[in-house]
Amino acid sequence: MTPTDGWVWVPPAARPPLSSVGGKATQLDALALLAHRFGATVPRFVVLRTEAFVQFGADAADEGMLPDLADDIQLALSAAGLSDAMLAVRSSATAEDGTVASFAGQFDTILGVAAADRMALHNAIRRVWLSVKEAHAVAYSNQQGEVEGSGVQMAVIMQEMVEPFAAGVAFALDPVSGARDTAVVSAVPGLGEGLVSGELDADTWHVSSEGRSIRFSASVKTHAVRMQSGGGTIREELDASQAQAPVLNDNEVRRIAEVVRGVSEAQGAPQDMEWAMLRGDVEAPTQLVLLQTRPVTTLRTSSVADGQELRVSPPPSHDPRGAGRRVWDNSNIIESYAGVTTPLTFTFARSVYEDVYRQFCALMGVSPQHMADSESAFSHMLGLVRGRVYYSLINWYRLIALLPGFEWNRAFMERMMGVREALEAPPAPPGSGNRLRDFVRLIGMLVRMIREQSKLTETVPEFHARVARTLEPLRGVDLSTWDAPHIAALYRRLEQELLHHWRPPLVNDFFAMIHFGVLGRLITRWLPDAPRTLCNDLLCGEGGIISTQPARRVMALARMVRESPALREIFAQEADDDALWHQINTRDETKELAALLHEYIEAFGDRCLEELKLETLTLREDATFLIRMVKAYVDQGAIDPDAALAHEKRLRANAESVVTAQLTGWREAIFMWVLSNTRARVRDRENLRFERTRVFGMVRRMVLGLGDAFTRSGHLQHPRDIFWLSIEEILAVAEGGGKQPGDGLNHLASERKAQFAQWERDVAPPDRFETTGPLGDWAGPREAEIPRPALTAAHEGDLSGTGCCPGVIRARVCIVRDPREAGALTRDGGRRILVAERTDPGWTLLFPAAAGLLVQRGSLLSHSAIVAREMALPCIVGIAGLLDTLVEDELVEMDGTTGIVRRHIEVVS
Repeated sequence: MTPTDGWVWVPPAARPPLSSVGGKATQLDALALLAHRFGATVPRFVVLRTEAFVQFGADAADEGMLPDLADDIQLALSAAGLSDAMLAVRSSATAEDGTVASFAGQFDTILGVAAADRMALHNAIRRVWLSVKEAHAVAYSNQQGEVEGSGVQMAVIMQEMVEPFAAGVAFALDPVSGARDTAVVSAVPGLGEGLVSGELDADTWHVSSEGRSIRFSASVKTHAVRMQSGGGTIREELDASQAQAPVLNDNEVRRIAEVVRGVSEAQGAPQDMEWAMLRGDVEAPTQLVLLQTRPVTTLRTSSVADGQELRVSPPPSHDPRGAGRRVWDNSNIIESYAGVTTPLTFTFARSVYEDVYRQFCALMGVSPQHMADSESAFSHMLGLVRGRVYYSLINWYRLIALLPGFEWNRAFMERMMGVREALEAPPAPPGSGNRLRDFVRLIGMLVRMIREQSKLTETVPEFHARVARTLEPLRGVDLSTWDAPHIAALYRRLEQELLHHWRPPLVNDFFAMIHFGVLGRLITRWLPDAPRTLCNDLLCGEGGIISTQPARRVMALARMVRESPALREIFAQEADDDALWHQINTRDETKELAALLHEYIEAFGDRCLEELKLETLTLREDATFLIRMVKAYVDQGAIDPDAALAHEKRLRANAESVVTAQLTGWREAIFMWVLSNTRARVRDRENLRFERTRVFGMVRRMVLGLGDAFTRSGHLQHPRDIFWLSIEEILAVAEGGGKQPGDGLNHLASERKAQFAQWERDVAPPDRFETTGPLGDWAGPREAEIPRPALTAAHEGDLSGTGCCPGVIRARVCIVRDPREAGALTRDGGRRILVAERTDPGWTLLFPAAAGLLVQRGSLLSHSAIVAREMALPCIVGIAGLLDTLVEDELVEMDGTTGIVRRHIEVVS
């Protein structure tokens, strides 16, 4: 056989049918014919036809089956001028790169194969053939209705490799929004394999149809994939200047966008094109090389039926640059789940989010059909990336797009979600196809929500009562002696009685955001000359906020110690917190103090650092943090729990006098009504969150009880190993519906524990980033700091955030990353400004020991802002780059009114 009519096809000979050379080779040949129109080239290639796969593919694992083809392959490479080339050996399956299914990323590609190395080439061909049988490829094939059961056959492309300075992908339209007037170009330094595999982050440009408008999204590029002279590829580290610099200039981006649009027009469909950019000469500084193209398979199509638009979704696609795009963002949620979080906490939180937001959508009037169509979005609102919890932002937008009126209240919903950066081109609302019907849905939602708000004065107390009714019988019950089935049944009862009835907190949160937003607008419009802290001052001094009670009770305990010489001597003589706790519980002179400490633990034992992480050791298990805080207050003298409250009341009264002096009549009436509702909703928001803390605390007790039961039965070596399993896994075993493994659970827990320990040592992923394809494919930098872009200062090196509580404080800063080690707040007998990335309710105990509070995350409605206002602690939140800028013990001046943090303060002697 000759290479042109046998096993191998050599272009530009007449192209065999698709059934012989596959979809990718067919598209590549068409691209080669088009490229010259646009001043681009396509690297030379030959194709091992599907007939060879049919003949030899069943024996692909046998290294001796390819020599029969060796001469034909080498003859074909010689005819194409590729005898001495480095090759990319790529798949070209019969169903690949079609209009329905792309199969992108499903089959193997081997880069840097020397054409002259017969064994390496043969092994590469075998790997491509064998990838047809990979589980993910089989699952993908079965998911595509057009190709299911057709029996995928594999041709193999052997294409000349080039050495680009940049490579990437380009779309003729926006693959997420479907906007046809926008081309999208993504680029990485070096070979494009780093982008396609998800190994590297890419710079991305959105280019308007005229090429005039270019929107650039930069990435931090830590590495590039490059060819090795002896074959294969290598991951090369980039220096800081390369990491920050754009991969392409605007002219290069425009050229790529023009080419992908031109190819799309010639092909009759929007294309997804892989390209590479090479260094040229003086006349042509760069050379554009086109590597492959395929139709974009992720578009939403539409047709018209009975005068209404009918939206038709395409079959699911695993295209890693299309439907597989995911945006991960830890805005807001990092306050609850900071750092590495165990599988048990993550899967429990994921199930709670799914359940609660189903309730919210039903409450807002979303139809059961629309909710059913969004099943996947509900169940994947959260993701775990290297052990850290993130919002799956596109799924969040899919869900809020279900809500009536999304197109006009999108900004409000984004504030409610707490995202720092809005998602560009979010998923379109499903709509009803009829504008009148959509308007009726919106009016219905508004009526429903007004009715729900009117009932909050009844439903909120009823919810508190429901929680008490459910949890009170379990007070003091020792679950460590229960068997697994009974604990599982108790968990299911908690689900039915509480988790499935989370409506009042949802409604209250919704209206807390609405009233707070309206109050801010009224101040801006009706009181433009009012102090900047007016909104904060009006909300402080409300009283009845349970989040402030732990700190005030600890201050009272500290005052008790300071006023008792015997207690003060015991605290002064014992430096070890564990030993001091033991003495308090065993000595006669400390009985009253011990009783009060145990009362505190009974009431607030679950309100601790990282209280929503089930693996957290609470005060019920380890009381030393409480002892440490009492000691700090004793040493510092912060022992007046009533002084702060009196100060708050004065701020509130002064703020109200500003309002009444400037507003009269109907304006005053409206303003005070909004203010009253804002105060009530913000207060109830904090108190309902404490009920959430109690519920999570009860779940923690149940989980630890299951850990004891599994340890007794031999499933686990230690009760706390249960945190390395998922909630679904432990319930399946406890309820008898799962396997009862001898060493299965223990082995699984050990493996995960080791993996999560590695992730704990690794550099955390960014606050916001994108992945393509499976989440597990994300590969960020390990063991090295991510280069950070330069910070934009407010002025002359100062920092700026959102002022939450007034007061000008000049003091040294104490940067606290772990509140358990916050003793430096009172170092040298002075009070310092507490600096943190974020806070959760467990940090409240630190606030009285601080002179002021600076937080990198947060908003006016975040926990730290609310509690700081109640405790009259000068506070600024939402300070970008705070922890990367300030250094320990630096002297700064913070203004809780303006939100400015002044640096480089001179010390006045």
